[in-house]
Amino acid sequence: MTELQRFIWEHREDDPVKLALSAKKHPDLPIAYIARQIDSLSKIRRKIPSWYQVGLEFPVAISLEQASSEATARFKAALFSGTEMADLTGGLGVDASFFAGQFEQVHYVEKIPEIFNAAQHNLVALGVKGLQFTQGEAEDFLASSKQRFDLIYLDPARRDDRKGKVFQLADCTPNVLEIKDLLLQKAPRVLIKTAPLLDIHQAVQQLKNVSKIWVLEYEGDCREVLYLLEKEAPEPATIPITAVSIDHFGAAIHSFVFTLEAEQDAMVANALPGVFLYEPIPAVLKAGAFKSFAKQFGINKLHPNTHLYSSPILVKNLPARSFRIDAICKYDKKAVAHLIPNGKANITTRNFPESTAEVRKKLGLKDGGDTYIFACTNCDGGKILIICSKV
Repeated sequence: MTELQRFIWEHREDDPVKLALSAKKHPDLPIAYIARQIDSLSKIRRKIPSWYQVGLEFPVAISLEQASSEATARFKAALFSGTEMADLTGGLGVDASFFAGQFEQVHYVEKIPEIFNAAQHNLVALGVKGLQFTQGEAEDFLASSKQRFDLIYLDPARRDDRKGKVFQLADCTPNVLEIKDLLLQKAPRVLIKTAPLLDIHQAVQQLKNVSKIWVLEYEGDCREVLYLLEKEAPEPATIPITAVSIDHFGAAIHSFVFTLEAEQDAMVANALPGVFLYEPIPAVLKAGAFKSFAKQFGINKLHPNTHLYSSPILVKNLPARSFRIDAICKYDKKAVAHLIPNGKANITTRNFPESTAEVRKKLGLKDGGDTYIFACTNCDGGKILIICSKV
């Protein structure tokens, strides 16, 4: 451990902003660099906890921003195994480090020298075995490599030349649409990670060789959408789509599988709220399993465009938050006041003309407490408030 690394680790709990302003107190130290490292360590501690240790280096904020979390990296790695794979967009090396536990050899490729050097340093320091490092463009690596891989993984950079965020496949780097055929020549399976903003239907149409899709949720937010490409892929309507919520170890908490064909063909009853209300996990909603969800669990939908569900008896083990309906009332401050005497509630809007903030202001409620309000449109087009408590 160098003196600089020791200083960073000993001051890892310090406020990096205050530390950066104290540069005059440490004239012999690169305080701006140290402050950036400490800021990165605080993010690493939550995002990649097994990497929270002395001696690692974090080059630029963007590399950490797009890096997979430890939980999502563990989930992806557990899907595959084999002899040899390539991570063509290595970044900080989080995904490569966990794929290394599933493959005998992992080829890590990264085009940005600063990130490449930091990742190589970190992965060696972490003791990750079976890695081959290549600094260069993904396209050049593919064109020059004579190897065949069991799996190729890409997480295209979602920044343009002006460092603005992008999410369309053609705007990311590398452009997987341009190199897709070459990818499938080099490996029978290609896994692509995209931003949740990318429309799934559009991605399937553009990629064409999609065989499986995972919509990955962690800590209540959709983090990634994964597309597996294979030469022999099913028709788009029959591609299995898995909406999954994972824990800190990358294990599935909830999982829901459907196809676009099943979603299109599902016949679902729209009905007034019953005794219990269900709000699907974000991964289910992002995946677009609106009717399939209702059909599979035998529950009613409140409205074609209101993605809330209800039943007269409690349906357990749904990939959803479950509530008991305590009251239903019109969208009116006086109507709500006597139902919520402490003036606190957690508010959600679904297919409603006003935002959560606007509803909260109109009702005069504070955030929090054990009461939940869903402002929504019901099956007859009425705007209602459903007041619930968690099951």
